[in-house]
Amino acid sequence: MKSYFRITLVCSMSVVAVGMTTNISLAQTQARPASQAKQVQPGHEGHNHEGDAHDHDHGKETIAFQLPQWKTMHFDDAAKASQHADMVKKLGCEVKQDQHAGHIDLTYRCVQWKSMAIETHQLADQWSGWLKGSGFDVSHAHPDPTYAEGKEAVEFRLVSWKSIHGKGTADDKKLVDLLSKLGCEVVESAHAGHSDIKFRAPVWRDVHVADHKTADELGTWLKKNGFEVAPHKH
Repeated sequence: MKSYFRITLVCSMSVVAVGMTTNISLAQTQARPASQAKQVQPGHEGHNHEGDAHDHDHGKETIAFQLPQWKTMHFDDAAKASQHADMVKKLGCEVKQDQHAGHIDLTYRCVQWKSMAIETHQLADQWSGWLKGSGFDVSHAHPDPTYAEGKEAVEFRLVSWKSIHGKGTADDKKLVDLLSKLGCEVVESAHAGHSDIKFRAPVWRDVHVADHKTADELGTWLKKNGFEVAPHKH
């Protein structure tokens, strides 16, 4: 059975990335099989995403990360190499280690997208920096708190970036605002008289809305814009 990884951050530990030491809260990481998932929240009955990372942690910061290709880092200090190896193992990575010519080669990868729920924005920024410095592709977004409430849940993801060409109009702004409020990662750039908008949500996430009609409308809109949407159950 495939499993997904949920990262629990509860105490302080020093980690090393690209020769720099950073203090980040971490005590343990838990690889919890889907069969041991927590109690289903209202609106989520009848489906799951076994084998896929997903975010149901409303009120927390969520970081998604992936490293599909092998990444090798060189360490002269055995203790720092061991510390970095322990960290990426806890994040769910495959790890290989080799020693030669007086230094240690640490090689690792994380083929599937995984996610971690973090208590504060400051810690989320620290983790994002550490993960990027360690070679990971990182997706960090901030859903609007208003989408944490409501009896109907809509679950969705968009693993790969989707890009569209905008015209700098009010409709473009509405699109960016809605995607951001839904917790998608959005990048907007302007050039040559138009705007490029790209967005993604690489792990399953959910938003809550007031009623079934609103949930259906949002699901239809998400599909139209390239998202996968989980079947809606009653």
